[in-house]
Amino acid sequence: MAALLKEATVKTIEDDAVLLKKGVVRHRIFENCEGKTSLLNELNLASIKEVSPFNMAAEDGEYAFYKNLKEDVEIVDGIVKTITERCREPIERHFVEKITDIVLDDVFCINYTMEHADSRVQRHKDPSDITVNINLERSEDMEGSQVLFYGTKRLKGVEEGEENVKVEEGEEERFKVDTKLGCVTIHRGDHPHEVTSLEKGERTNIVMTFVYADKSKSSANFSGLYE
Repeated sequence: MAALLKEATVKTIEDDAVLLKKGVVRHRIFENCEGKTSLLNELNLASIKEVSPFNMAAEDGEYAFYKNLKEDVEIVDGIVKTITERCREPIERHFVEKITDIVLDDVFCINYTMEHADSRVQRHKDPSDITVNINLERSEDMEGSQVLFYGTKRLKGVEEGEENVKVEEGEEERFKVDTKLGCVTIHRGDHPHEVTSLEKGERTNIVMTFVYADKSKSSANFSGLYE
C-alpha cells in the first residue's frame, strides 16, 4: 500500500517549459488535433497496427503490440522523413548541431490496449543517442500509459532551473509525461524511463531511435548497432 501511495505522488508535468529543464522536449508536429482520437487513417497508417507474418509469433496478447517498421520502405520514406524534418528545429536546438549528425537506427510501432495482460514497460534505457516518440492514436477514454522518467538530463541551450525537485537522499526524482496526439516527445536514449500500466482505452505510437553518425561520439553501446 505504501508503494502505491508513493507512486501516486509522482507528478505529471503539463508545462512544456518545465519539461525542457527535466531533459524532455515535447513538440507538436501535426496541427488541428483537437477533438480527434486518431491520425492513422488520414496519414494512411492504419496498417501499422496489423499483425504481419514477421510479428505474428510474438503477438500472444500478453504484452503491448510491437511491430518493427525499419524495413518498410514506404513508411521510412514517408512518415519517418516527415517526422524527422518536422523535428529538425528542436533536435538542432537541444541535442545536436545539425540534423545530419544523427542517423536513424530503428523505427517501430507500439500499440497499447486493454486486451494485453501486461501493458507496462519496465524501467530501461533506449539503445539510442536520441529517441523520438510520436503519438498517433489516443482514445478519448484513455487513462494511464504515461512515460515515467527517472532523474533529469541537461539539454543544449537549456539552463538548469528551480523546477528541479529536491528529493530525499538515496532517492531519484521522478516525473510523468503524457503522450499527446500529434506531438513528439524527444529525449536522450540514456535517460531512464518506463511506461506505466494502461488503465483504460488505447493508444498507438511510433518510436524512432537515432544514433550519432560518428560512432565515436555515441553512448549507445549496443553490439551490432552500427552494422
